Amino acid sequence: MNDIELLDAYGPDAAPPSDAVLNAARARLLTEEAPRPFFTRRLLTGRVALAGLGLAMAVAAAGVTLPRLGYPPDPAPTATTAAAGPIRLVAARVPEFPYTLSGLGEATFTANPGDPVIAVYLADDGSDVYLTSTDKDYDRKFLGMGEHDVEVGGRPGRIIEPTGSSADGSALPRVLVWEHRPGEWLRLTGQGRYGTDEALIELAGRVEDKPQRLRFEVTVGLIPDGWELAAFKDDSILMYRDPAHPEIDFHVQWVPASEPLFRDEEVQDLQRQTKVTVQGRPADLFKTEEFWMVQARLADRSIVRIMTPRSFTAEQALEIAESVRRAD
Repeated sequence: MNDIELLDAYGPDAAPPSDAVLNAARARLLTEEAPRPFFTRRLLTGRVALAGLGLAMAVAAAGVTLPRLGYPPDPAPTATTAAAGPIRLVAARVPEFPYTLSGLGEATFTANPGDPVIAVYLADDGSDVYLTSTDKDYDRKFLGMGEHDVEVGGRPGRIIEPTGSSADGSALPRVLVWEHRPGEWLRLTGQGRYGTDEALIELAGRVEDKPQRLRFEVTVGLIPDGWELAAFKDDSILMYRDPAHPEIDFHVQWVPASEPLFRDEEVQDLQRQTKVTVQGRPADLFKTEEFWMVQARLADRSIVRIMTPRSFTAEQALEIAESVRRAD
């Protein structure tokens, strides 16, 4: 995008932002920190990124990360596993958010890098609510904010009181931190109608230990033993990472059937392209200096791309691609 295009898109004469953009901006403003980059390297570079906002570029630009979810992968007794050095593929557990807040409609999910998952409940009038796990001393990191003690169902809590007001003169969000269970602290952020002590305490009383599935366009059936979901973007880009070596990761990208397939000339540093079969359909296996990429069509003709480091074998990259399914 050149300077003229930038001005057209984002300058003073640009079209007003859409509701989706405004909702996304509200969600970001109400989380405690701005997103930080979580990539230390990029597997997709150059021409692939230009060809369709390549996977690593898209994730690095707009991804949101998840914390460790606390569920070790289950062994896959019937799955074919492959071992090459430390890599052993096992069945992946479906990721979940462990709580439900009733009465606010369906939640969407996001997270800041390294932080717990946040359940986001957006309201048409801006009375948005955010629920996440936290630590007991969450408020100690902020200066210039008041607080006072409250009780939630007989358990200790604190209201964090913002000072000042937003740019449009409306009240800033209010935060409740409370002990949901012994040693387990949660945080509610409320705005608008939910930006009062009474409203937040009432909402906290509705929180149930009822997991919500994190839904994506595809599910991944096999991942390396000990690895975990570390990031996602728009329900269609997933990143799995080795928590012991966070610089090592693999990615899954889903795109609709209308999108074009990558061609070999669009893949940077390509060493070899091999025609293969994935789930009984023709597919491509790209070998580059730094990564393997499997590009395949699913049963509904949509496209999935699996990118793994070269420390994986080609067979392991193909096994992961074989395990990908459209979500129910």
